[in-house]
Amino acid sequence: MDDIEIIIYPMALAKMIQHTSSNIHKEVAGYLIGKVPNDHTIEITDIAIARQEGTSVHVTLKDEDQALIAERLEQEQLDEVIVGWYHSHPKMGAHFFSATDISTQKRYQYFLPQAVGLVLDPYQYVLSGQIRDMDIHAWKVDEKGSAKDLPYRILEDSNKSILNILEHLKRQKVLESAVTQIIYSLNPKLEQSISEILGMNIEGALTSGGILNLRKVVLLSILIQALVILGVFLIVWAIIILTI
Repeated sequence: MDDIEIIIYPMALAKMIQHTSSNIHKEVAGYLIGKVPNDHTIEITDIAIARQEGTSVHVTLKDEDQALIAERLEQEQLDEVIVGWYHSHPKMGAHFFSATDISTQKRYQYFLPQAVGLVLDPYQYVLSGQIRDMDIHAWKVDEKGSAKDLPYRILEDSNKSILNILEHLKRQKVLESAVTQIIYSLNPKLEQSISEILGMNIEGALTSGGILNLRKVVLLSILIQALVILGVFLIVWAIIILTI
């Protein structure tokens, strides 16, 4: 376990920052998506958001969503799998892994020995706006059942980073996931409405309110997409610049 190399792609990190920063009053969580090129390397290329329930000190993901995400990844044929999970410790620091975290991490490592758990505390980042103030630690559980804080690195290959961004932006579900990251813990009803708008077809829009309603749907959808993509890209480029 000591010699495992953990590589985080800028896009994945940017989306984690967006999600965890969206609410500093309760914990949020998601799945880590990536590749395992060999027994000693894990690449975190993206994240996926699932239904969850959180408080200021605890968060629980819906287990049934993990199977749905795994199925989606298999269909997309990008050689990506769920390689772990992440969650936030707002205002508490990311330097510890609780007994509950250890129990959860053991389940991931049972199915994938290389699986990791990332903990992020976005509080100082939200205050300063500086990415260097984002507290992030990577964790695994050793053979004795103890949590071990492991080093990780951000991918420095800008060409590979850009290709990763373009590859994932081609998928509509990535956009919907990015919207969910920002909206999820702020207002569930608003999140549901936006998801319905993004998933609404023309026939449905016309049926529910005519041309005027359709125009509102299209304009709001475009606005949301533009804001989300702009926010993610700004963080990605900041990360790339800092790592060069």
